[in-house]
This record gives sequence, structure tokens and C-alpha cells, in this order.
Amino acid sequence: MQTDLPLLIMADIPQSFCLTDLILLDQAMETIDLRPSQYENQLDVMIGGMTFALIHYSPEDIDQSLATADFDHIFCDPTEQKLSGIGIALGEHIKSAKHSETVNRALLQLGRYVGQSIKATAVIWRPAQLQIGFAYFIGATDHYIEGGPFPVLAQIAISKAADGSFLTSGLSYFSGQEVTINTPAGYAPNEVVKRLVRIAHDIATNGKVDKSIETEGFVSGEILSLVPREDGQVVEITIVPKEPRQLH
Repeated sequence: MQTDLPLLIMADIPQSFCLTDLILLDQAMETIDLRPSQYENQLDVMIGGMTFALIHYSPEDIDQSLATADFDHIFCDPTEQKLSGIGIALGEHIKSAKHSETVNRALLQLGRYVGQSIKATAVIWRPAQLQIGFAYFIGATDHYIEGGPFPVLAQIAISKAADGSFLTSGLSYFSGQEVTINTPAGYAPNEVVKRLVRIAHDIATNGKVDKSIETEGFVSGEILSLVPREDGQVVEITIVPKEPRQLH
């Protein structure tokens, strides 16, 4: 499996299936051009002037390449059923622009069209090791595809470390940087996560933090201290509260 393949659409696809059998919905065919590829089990796709590749993976291919049991599962349960997948890779001319919202929206829209056509049950977003129920994936990305805010919870994983801090996984796909945030005394975990979601959204949209800064927080009197590590791959954030406040 390609190491740079970000999105995998999972479905119970017949063994006899070939990508040339793929029939997209009429709405998709208005904006998508499917083309034969020089590679086996692959189709080239043109959407909005951008080229992507569709690659068919058997259940055996996926078993050998992905330890999906270790993924975070969102609105879907781990299953013993062996599912096939159609992976979506970025064409060579847009790989360096994977952080671009235009490219990301086209990728997610293509994933939606493919998933609807093969009756997908889940998608795997590999940069964050997330396996997401397909219905949730549609709902979480629909507004973004139409120009709305970045879908943090569908493309970035948030977890709690043993020391009580929270950290992101998959943000580096967009910004080259992950975030860790220290939990202030008196803040409920869900309040810290809300702040981390907003911070991750800002970095995914506007780029990495490249110097230490202090800025106003999300409620009156709250200060955020942002300190990138020396290699710039992680920014450490500390919340300095005037008093614990709920973020709405």
C-alpha cells in the first residue's frame, strides 16, 4: 500500500470487482473525469483541474498493510469482517499542496462520491489513524466541502497522554506540526479539547507556529503560551487562566 495514500474507502466489495466496474452517481460524473491508468488496479481521476488516483485494495492487501485494530474508531466499531477498499492518492502535481484547502476539499468530495457508489461502511483517514463511519464522514465533511470550516474531528485525532496533557495526531499532514496542550487545574477535559480543536483548526488553515508567542485565549482573562520545540515539529501550548471558564 502506498505510504502517501491518505484516504481509504472501506466497503464489502465482491471479489470479482474491478475498478473499471466503478459507476459513480450522475452528480459526480458532472464534475469528475475517470481515465484508464498505466498501472494495474488503478484509475486516474480528474476533478476541478486536479489529478487523483483510485487504487483497489483487497482485504488481504489491507490486512498486510494496516493494523486497523489500533486505529481510533469514530461512529463505527471494529469488525471481524474483511473489507476491501478503494484508496485515493494525490497526483504528483498536487502532492506538495496537500495542505491546500482546495486540494483537501476535492479529496474529501471524491471520497464521498466513491463511498456512495460502493455503499461504503467506513473510511480510513491514515494521517491520523482514524477509522470513521461513512455516515459520520459525510456529515462531518459536507459543510467543509461547500466552503465551511476545516473538519478537525474527521481529519485530526486528539488523545490524552499519561501526564494529563492532550495532543494531536495527523495535524502535521497539513502543517508539518503537531500540538500538545497542558491541562490547567480546574479545567474539565472537554473544555481543554474544545480549545485544542480551535487551535488545530487555526494551524491547519493558517500554517505552523514558528516562534514563541503569548496571545489572548478564548475567554476573558485567559492567556495562551505557544512554544515550538527546536525542530518545529511540535508546538507546546500552556493555558494560563485567570479563572476556569467554559467555552461555548
